[in-house]
Amino acid sequence: MTRPDTRGQWNANAAAWTELSRAGFDVYRDLVNTPAFFKLLPPVDGLVCLDLGCGEGHNTRLLAGKGARIAALDVAESFITAAAEQDRSGICRLLGDGAALPFRASAFDAVTAFMSLMDVAEPERTLAEVARVLRPGGFVQFSVSHPVISAPIGRWVHDESGVRQARVLGDYFHKGLLTETWTFSAAPAEVRDRYQPFTITYARRTLAGWLSAPLASAWTSKRSRSLAPTRRPRPSTHRSPTPGSPLTSSSCVPARCKTQPPRSNVRPAA
Repeated sequence: MTRPDTRGQWNANAAAWTELSRAGFDVYRDLVNTPAFFKLLPPVDGLVCLDLGCGEGHNTRLLAGKGARIAALDVAESFITAAAEQDRSGICRLLGDGAALPFRASAFDAVTAFMSLMDVAEPERTLAEVARVLRPGGFVQFSVSHPVISAPIGRWVHDESGVRQARVLGDYFHKGLLTETWTFSAAPAEVRDRYQPFTITYARRTLAGWLSAPLASAWTSKRSRSLAPTRRPRPSTHRSPTPGSPLTSSSCVPARCKTQPPRSNVRPAA
């Protein structure tokens, strides 16, 4: 299978993504996914952190506000430019690929990836690079679209009053790259219509696949929480999310893993 031009896709998405998200239309990020991520995140004050797949910089700025010293990396130069224009508070921003990180080994105390790890072609390869640039005992925390929602076939089942009761899905065990097109359906039509919908290619994995991926890269799983899934509704079915409600629970799976410290070769005294 030919690898898609994901850098080209994200550069094409960047202008619309930046304007619409900064206008408050990425409601699942703001009300559900990002709060869930930060609820799980340990204190980062004073830590040297890498924000992987930083996009226009929203969550990078939140991390910096918690005292982290941050390098932010994205594959799309349009996002790096937008992030730098929004904030010049000392965040180091770089253009780069998660599969070949431009940093020395053991450079960071922590790495974050807010809903970005599924957007790389080979997440396992990227996690191996993350393990390389983390110091022993450092951690990575990432979130991804819930695999139940990202299955190639799926639809919600509603009761007579329109409340979601279940989800029907098919081809759940598919593994590979999938491409879809959508937009922020919370935006008014006159705003959405100024831009083409986003085209996004993402790496499809099962829940077991995502949680086992770090095991191949010298990780110890510290904590993961699979939240009740939902997906951004299409424009015709959009409802604003209410955190914790059965209709609009989280669209993400957040997980945190820690690098294994080196083992001592010294045997204890008898």
